[in-house]
Amino acid sequence: MRTNKINDATKVLILVATVIVVCVLCAVGFKMVNEGKSSVNASTNNFNSMTGQYSEVDLAIYDGADVQGSEVVNLIKKATDNNDYLSIFVKTKANNAGVKYNYNFTPQKDNKAASITEYSKDAAPKLKESKTDKDYINPSAQFTGKVHKDANGIIICIEFTQL
Repeated sequence: MRTNKINDATKVLILVATVIVVCVLCAVGFKMVNEGKSSVNASTNNFNSMTGQYSEVDLAIYDGADVQGSEVVNLIKKATDNNDYLSIFVKTKANNAGVKYNYNFTPQKDNKAASITEYSKDAAPKLKESKTDKDYINPSAQFTGKVHKDANGIIICIEFTQL
């Protein structure tokens, strides 16, 4: 029979060293998990920011773009049907004062940020069907778009001016 020639003091030292190594490995593991959580949180915040920017891309394309009246009408219908937080301001050649659809837009002035307010149910302007009406949007007319943002950089109004 073989006997183990390691004395008890050596066995205790090996056990203590093993416990210390296991504790260090656990501490490193927990530290990596916490760093991983913070990396995931930072990446999630970046993703949410990018998603927010992308959600306005479909509106930002109108800034400085020339579009036809039919597209303006479709945008007005889409915004009113979806009750989007967006005012659409249209100036035609017949009515240079313009009409604000969906929401009432207040431009920036006197250091006050641009804002929009909701119309009451009866006061909201409707699209005109009659070609003789000064607010009629000709589907084949050309309009130039301009985007207005609030203090937080969110698009709240698109202004269309007939060329």
